[in-house]
Amino acid sequence: MIERGNTVYQVFMLTMSVYILCALTLEMFVVEDDEIKSVLRRIDLVVCFFFLLDFFVNLFSAESKKQYLKWGWIDLVASIPTLDTLRWGRLAKMVRIIRFLRSLKSIRYIYQSVRTSRVQSITVFVFLVSFFSFTVCSGLILHFEREVNAELSTASDALWWAFLNIMNAKISVTLALTSAGQIMTLLLNKIGLLIFAYFNGIIISWLVQKRVEFKGNATS
Repeated sequence: MIERGNTVYQVFMLTMSVYILCALTLEMFVVEDDEIKSVLRRIDLVVCFFFLLDFFVNLFSAESKKQYLKWGWIDLVASIPTLDTLRWGRLAKMVRIIRFLRSLKSIRYIYQSVRTSRVQSITVFVFLVSFFSFTVCSGLILHFEREVNAELSTASDALWWAFLNIMNAKISVTLALTSAGQIMTLLLNKIGLLIFAYFNGIIISWLVQKRVEFKGNATS
């Protein structure tokens, strides 16, 4: 079965698959704090949306839907949140994506494909960096702050704190008291600036392109 989407999209889905399996392993065998587990579960709900969307994209674009469903049903089942045993079905997704990438025959070809789709590649890079930073900091802030900071003691507190910091919203942001928390605050602020710079770059590039097109039409 051939996976749909270009190389950048498949690299994105593979990265998300690896992430969610790592998060599941941590939740099951490493993390003992219930609130940190709650952070991982809530973020998993968001990730499930991407996998569910990917399933329907592949289903509706498949030449033979019956043929796709022979293995694609695993993707659908693995997209159901909160059921840990079903989430391991994403291993099948990883295997098929790796097979797709191997069908491109060389790392060099993958590199060229990613380099050709620069806007998509940068978009995926910015999203993944932001997503991973948000996830890691949301979990770690509870680990370092909850014993000394009553305002950062639940999963909701941690997720909201990380969101406000990545958006650089100085109003109503709970200040971290530990050194580790302050470092994560700085990191999320810098990630927020990266997102802002990215969107500014996209808008400026679009305006320049429109200006060039306008001048081209005027001279012709």
